[in-house]
Amino acid sequence: MKTPSMTPHSPDIDPFRFQWAEEDLSPEDAESLLEQYSHKDDRKQHILRDFFASHFPQYCVSHQVPEEKLKVMNSLTACKTGKLGYTLIRCKECGRIEMRACACGNRNCPSCGYLNEQRWIALRQAEVIPGIPYFHLVFTLPHDLCEIMYQNQRETLNLLFRSVKDTILTLSRDKLKMVPGVLMVLHTFGSNLSLHYHLHVLVSGGGLTEDKQEFKRCLSNHFFLPVKAIKRVYRGKFMDGLKQLREDGRLSYFNEAQRYRNSYTWKELLNTCYSTDWNVEIKYLAPVNGPQDPNGESTDNAISYFARYTNRTAISDSRIECFDDHGIRFRYKDYDGTAYKWKPMDLNADEFIRRFLMHILPAGFTRIRSAGFLAGCVRKKYLELIHSLLGSTYEESPVKSMNARELIRYFYHKDVGICEKCHGALEIYPRMSRISVARMIRAA
Repeated sequence: MKTPSMTPHSPDIDPFRFQWAEEDLSPEDAESLLEQYSHKDDRKQHILRDFFASHFPQYCVSHQVPEEKLKVMNSLTACKTGKLGYTLIRCKECGRIEMRACACGNRNCPSCGYLNEQRWIALRQAEVIPGIPYFHLVFTLPHDLCEIMYQNQRETLNLLFRSVKDTILTLSRDKLKMVPGVLMVLHTFGSNLSLHYHLHVLVSGGGLTEDKQEFKRCLSNHFFLPVKAIKRVYRGKFMDGLKQLREDGRLSYFNEAQRYRNSYTWKELLNTCYSTDWNVEIKYLAPVNGPQDPNGESTDNAISYFARYTNRTAISDSRIECFDDHGIRFRYKDYDGTAYKWKPMDLNADEFIRRFLMHILPAGFTRIRSAGFLAGCVRKKYLELIHSLLGSTYEESPVKSMNARELIRYFYHKDVGICEKCHGALEIYPRMSRISVARMIRAA
């Protein structure tokens, strides 16, 4: 029988079209071939994925899971298991064959997304203005709002982004006649996976004047806007927007939020929120290419922190200590007001899954946004202008136009298109099913 040509992605070659053998592979022979040629990364343990694969089906029997979240969990449990197909790799020189299980690519997945995380960090670091300080702000919300926000995530979280953006830009224009760069990343979770909506915000220590003729610098390590004014304006904008959502009939009231259908209970919620001191934390970040504070945090470190959950949700594999048939143990930060300690927490399987599902955002919801001179529609134009005003040249990160193979070579100094054994060129086949891979390996 003729072995097919091993040219990847060729329109004239379709691996599924070949008649590999008159008799089919037995399941035992297929599994033996797949185990022999599977990549070592496919055999290592992915703790959260394996936990969900073991316990999520039983969770669905006793709990109602929305279809949107069910799709996400199906992707997470299938990631790098072969259920999503395989990629076959063959060396042209030595004939070595290897197969790799396809990743899901879901933004909530703890098992993949590391390459996109590194790319995001490189892109954001290239947008930092050297020589000026930056500030890390954290905008939190009263815990009393969690129930109504969870039932109306898309509307209320859009309102949160809008309130924070308008607060910073309005105060900057009114008090300093300038527009800073603003990067916002949404977190919905606390360290123990409880519901805790807050925005991490990176603000440049300076901005463009209204006439775009000057770049104003912040020369001290104190934030250029008064904190009390930020808190008052932020609270006012969010609460006005929340009341408007109710007036427009855009809020839903289910489960624990049903009581807010009553106008008196709703007024009590508003009064509680207005009487609460809304917390806004501000941290100084040392400038890039400037003097560094040995006890402080740098701008690059803050960007790396922001990136931790840009391509995964709530918790990573590194925090999981163990799991069994009944539950799971993970590490969380226990805050005492000024510092924190890592402590273990034990949860039963249903409770852990319930908490994880709370942090899966609606499909298509953007949890990373920018404003000011970093707004997407004007970002490149204004960064070039700012650098010219400061006497330098703006250069975009080279990773912007790189494909996956180039990104791996750039970040990890490894060429996945070269054979590890003989350094010959590799041919990469399109995604195919488990049995198709076994047949193709046998034919090759």
